[in-house]
Amino acid sequence: MSITAIEYILLRDMAAKGVLPAKGDFIEFGEANWYGDVPLAQLHEDIRARVADPDERERLVAETIRLDAAYDADPSSEALFAIAKIFYATFLDHASHTAIDFHGTATALKLDLNRPLDLGRRFDFAFNFGTGEHVFDICQFFRTVHDVTKPGGIMIHGGPFTGWFDHGFYNIQPTLYHDIARANGYRVAAMFLTDVGPPPKMTQIRGREHVLQLAESGEIGNNLNLYAVLQKGRQDSDFALPMQGYYEGTLSDEAAEAWRNLR
Repeated sequence: MSITAIEYILLRDMAAKGVLPAKGDFIEFGEANWYGDVPLAQLHEDIRARVADPDERERLVAETIRLDAAYDADPSSEALFAIAKIFYATFLDHASHTAIDFHGTATALKLDLNRPLDLGRRFDFAFNFGTGEHVFDICQFFRTVHDVTKPGGIMIHGGPFTGWFDHGFYNIQPTLYHDIARANGYRVAAMFLTDVGPPPKMTQIRGREHVLQLAESGEIGNNLNLYAVLQKGRQDSDFALPMQGYYEGTLSDEAAEAWRNLR
């Protein structure tokens, strides 16, 4: 999957707010590569602002320049994966990094996400930047993300909401994240509708009613992604299957009325 301007802005802002734990272990579902819609000069600026050691700062800047030239010379190289890892190092300050991807680099784990996984460890944060919609057994996928995330850990899911015709098996609705969160005791830390652009655009969703208001006012674009930042509860528990909020009777009157009328 790709580090676009959306992922860049999201993780940069989360890092600035101290949301992601320093020296944490993280896993990504789909090994990220550098999309290229953020100028390298911006990454260089952030490296110089965030990396404390001056020699390491300049090494990382020089390495991104070298990797960018390597990609220009050979687009089949793994240079863009390496730039993405420098991006992660800049903003996450992580202790370890694990990726699952059939089509990633040699270090990525080649595992079928339709199946239950036992990695023998868990992680402080888990990123799904556009992989879940390609997994046929998406229920098992969400269960796996839950299982590999430590209590109190952060899970970020991003994937198609509108448009993206025939991109994957599924487009995701906001109710899915709200209902999974309710069933499993997650905190919905943030949710965004995003358009990669150019220019990139992020619209924060302030609850179930807000996204329905956006739909009623015609403010939902034709080719959007939906991102959810979820925090797992402190108490360990097995993944629980949600019931859709409308049928469970947990929606507000406003949201239930919009559910009936928005067609």
